[in-house]
Amino acid sequence: MSAPLLLLLATGSIALSVTVLGNRPKSSAVITAIGSALMAVFALLVMLDEPLVVLGLPIKIYSTWRILGRALVLDGGNRAAIGFIYLTGAFVFGAAWATKASRNLYYIGLLSLGSIAASFMIQPFLFAAVFLEFTAMGAVLILVSPGHPVPRGGLRLLILYTLAMMAILLAGWMLESVGVTSATPELARRATLLLAFGFSVIMAVPPFHLWLPSAAGETNPYSLAFVTVILQSAGLFFLLRFLDNYAWLRAMPELFDGIRLVGIAMVLFGSFLVLAQKSFSKVMAYALLTDFGVMLLAVGAGTPEGYRLALGLSAVRVISLSVWALGLAWMLDHPGGDHLQLLRGAAHRSPLAATAALVGMMSIAGFPLTAGFPGRWGLLLTLAPLDPIAGWAILLAFLCVGATAIRWAYTLLSEPRLRERKAINFSERLFLGGGIVMCLVLGAFPQLLYPWVVEVAAGMTQLFP
Repeated sequence: MSAPLLLLLATGSIALSVTVLGNRPKSSAVITAIGSALMAVFALLVMLDEPLVVLGLPIKIYSTWRILGRALVLDGGNRAAIGFIYLTGAFVFGAAWATKASRNLYYIGLLSLGSIAASFMIQPFLFAAVFLEFTAMGAVLILVSPGHPVPRGGLRLLILYTLAMMAILLAGWMLESVGVTSATPELARRATLLLAFGFSVIMAVPPFHLWLPSAAGETNPYSLAFVTVILQSAGLFFLLRFLDNYAWLRAMPELFDGIRLVGIAMVLFGSFLVLAQKSFSKVMAYALLTDFGVMLLAVGAGTPEGYRLALGLSAVRVISLSVWALGLAWMLDHPGGDHLQLLRGAAHRSPLAATAALVGMMSIAGFPLTAGFPGRWGLLLTLAPLDPIAGWAILLAFLCVGATAIRWAYTLLSEPRLRERKAINFSERLFLGGGIVMCLVLGAFPQLLYPWVVEVAAGMTQLFP
């Protein structure tokens, strides 16, 4: 038996079992969360290429599955990354039932996790772009909402990812067939431009971010959070694999200068626009742009410490954004009801949900004592001597998103528009309160998260010698 085949078959089987449940969000959430956690355990702990005895029967689970001339390989280089992406799904699925998200989130979301896992395992790894395209197709269905059966944001995402896939595959053909090295500067320049375009789309670099604010105004915020965290996590790992595999890319100092410049531009763009938003969902979209920019600044440091911080920031985003989206989704009376005036006084009728949304937002901003602070602070100390402008950009992101958080806190605590409180049961209270506690505990004890997350890239020996 092949481990990649077992992993993908189990993912598909669990997704299929969810489809027969119909409109039962609690059952769907439990099955997908437990299923994702089990897939993570399998990816992290299964013994590969060694004989095992199960119920008295000898079996051997192989690390490689060959299909159509390509190979999917589960090994020490990608096990932690696959485990991370499935644990991300388990974390997000667990509370999804309380957000009134579309049932597509469960089974399409699980299939999307399988697609990303396949992108981590595929050899040659350049074909990972194809699986990211499949993930983008699934994202369109996840972003569907009753008021927007054909989401503009999702369609924009699909179009942009299709163009990115074509650019990355063309660059891959040049790298493998033509033979691009540091000794062929013209070919290297062309391949770098194609890769830069592809990764600019994947990382939502403006103007390729247009799908994000559009989707924020159309879909359930929790569904948007899921799509965002899995796409960005996969994109970051894909980018690091490129840097690990091609020495001529790592030998280009102007490449890392360019990455930092793009990161600074994203921080400036997102920071100023986040201040102008009157929709809480669009605040989330532009706050995420600043967070993506900060992550690119970490990659642009071009050092092992910078790469580790980028991975840590990506993991923290999963928690912070999920808590923010969970609180916001629970507060909403109806889709699109997240305008400044409509949420005025929402903390009086949904105090725990409002607290979760604000704590998640402050964590994205990097407030002290929240999960987002240790990574931002570490990056500031790393980058300030190397590039003072990048250091100021990190501070600007904190000030602008932080000021927006204070403004929304004032709005949510204002005289309530509706005085009656929304009923909240024990399980909903548990998820909301647990998310708040997690953001605060990881802010005080980052060592609970960061050492494990950096193992995601343990197989990249060139980046982490």
